[in-house]
Amino acid sequence: MGRIVTKNKGVARMRVLFIRLIIYMVFMIGCLSLTGCLGNRNWQYPPSASGTYLNAKADAVVPAKAIVLPLEDLRGEGVKEEYWKATIPLVPYGDTVYQRPESVEHPEQVDVVRFDPTQDFSKAIAAELNQAGIYSSVKFAKDVAQEPAEVAFRGRLRSTEWKRRLYTYLLGPVGVVFWILGLPMSETTTDLVLDLQLTPVNEPNKVLWNMTMDFEGKQFDSPYYGLEDAVGSYPSALQEALKPAVADLVGLANQDPNRLLPR
Repeated sequence: MGRIVTKNKGVARMRVLFIRLIIYMVFMIGCLSLTGCLGNRNWQYPPSASGTYLNAKADAVVPAKAIVLPLEDLRGEGVKEEYWKATIPLVPYGDTVYQRPESVEHPEQVDVVRFDPTQDFSKAIAAELNQAGIYSSVKFAKDVAQEPAEVAFRGRLRSTEWKRRLYTYLLGPVGVVFWILGLPMSETTTDLVLDLQLTPVNEPNKVLWNMTMDFEGKQFDSPYYGLEDAVGSYPSALQEALKPAVADLVGLANQDPNRLLPR
C-alpha cells in the first residue's frame, strides 16, 4: 500500500507541475503582448526595416509633372480563421487567412494591420518616384483635378493576402512548450500583387508604360521575436515590388525620355 500511495502522490505532483507550467506559459505570453511586443501596427513608409527610399536615381529629369492616383481595388474578400485546429493533437498547425486584412472585424491582436492600401500604397509609390527624380515632380492626387500634371500613374491592387500559420508541433495545447523554448510560434506570409501603368493625364486608355509587380514575404515569429515586425512586411513588400518598376522607369528616363511623355 505504501508504494501505491507514493506512486499516486508522484502522479498528482506531476499533474500539478504540468498545470503550473501551462499557467506560467499563458501568463508569460499575455505579459509579452501587454508590454508591447506586438509593436506599432500602423502603416509606415519608408519601411522600418530599411528606413530609406530606393537608391535608384535618374540622370536627367523628364520635363513634365506626374501624379499617382489611388489604386483600383480588385482584391477578394475571403476570410479563414482556423487557429483552433492547432489545439487538436496530431494536427500540425492552424491557419488564418485574410484577403483584406485591414477590414477584418475583431482579429487577434497579432493579426491587426492598420492601413488603407489603395491610398497608402499610392502615396508610397509617389514618394518613391519623386525621390528617384524621374519627373520634375510626382505627387499623390485623389483625382486628376487635384494637381496639375501631364501624366498619371494608375494602378490595380490585386492582392494583399495575409496568412498566418500557428504551429503546435502535433501536440495540441502542450505544443506551446516549444514556443517558450524559443521555437517558432507561427509563420506570417504577406502577398502583394499590383499593376501599374502610366498614361497621359486625360487619356487613361493610352498606355505609355506598364508593369505588374508581385512579391511574397515570409517571416517566422515567437513570443520573443518577430511579432512586432509582421505588419512591417507590407511596406517592405511594396518597396521590394517597386524595385524593378523604378529601375525600369529610371532607365527609360536616362535613355529614351520621350517614352515617358504624352504623344
